[in-house]
Amino acid sequence: MASAALAGHVQPMAQREAGAVLDWPATLRARQSQPLADEHLRWRRSLGEPQALHVFALDCSASMLESGAFAKAKGLLLQWLRWAYLQRLPVALLCFGAGQLQWKLLPRRAPQWNAELIEPLLGGGGTPLAPAFHAAWKLLAKRPEARPHLWVLSDFRSADVLSLVQEGAPAPLHVLVDCEPAARTGQRGFGGAERLAKAWPGAVRLQPF
Repeated sequence: MASAALAGHVQPMAQREAGAVLDWPATLRARQSQPLADEHLRWRRSLGEPQALHVFALDCSASMLESGAFAKAKGLLLQWLRWAYLQRLPVALLCFGAGQLQWKLLPRRAPQWNAELIEPLLGGGGTPLAPAFHAAWKLLAKRPEARPHLWVLSDFRSADVLSLVQEGAPAPLHVLVDCEPAARTGQRGFGGAERLAKAWPGAVRLQPF
């Protein structure tokens, strides 16, 4: 599974490379649609500049729950928060579902233990995708000192996709973690993440499982 591969590659190398931080934009560009491998990882030296804030937004909607993607996304999120802790990066966590938004972590240095925060999260209701992006963008606008990263873990099954495509996205790097299950034979998926990735320059679509 891609999430297990990510943990297997990133965490040991993060520990071995003293003074280096993982360059996610370069890594994802090198990976493209391939399974993550050691040769895709790109590192850069930290020269004491402010660390980029990594904002994670987790879709807690009913469609994520019913497909089984919600449980997988929570596991992936735990691994990435562990990576952020090893890199001593500032993080924030936004959960969205049932028409509501809730900040579970406001910007702070990544905590060491996150299972107590992530595992009890429940899913259900609709997908307020556009409000989630707007809330994250508002927070990211307050961090101009370093290029922030926005990771959205969602199946992107929302009518908001059309308005977001037309609206465009601000400068921060967007990693669209596409949790939509593969379409069955003869059927067509919604493809929300793919539409946004094509419409937004610099956005990266990641298929983790």
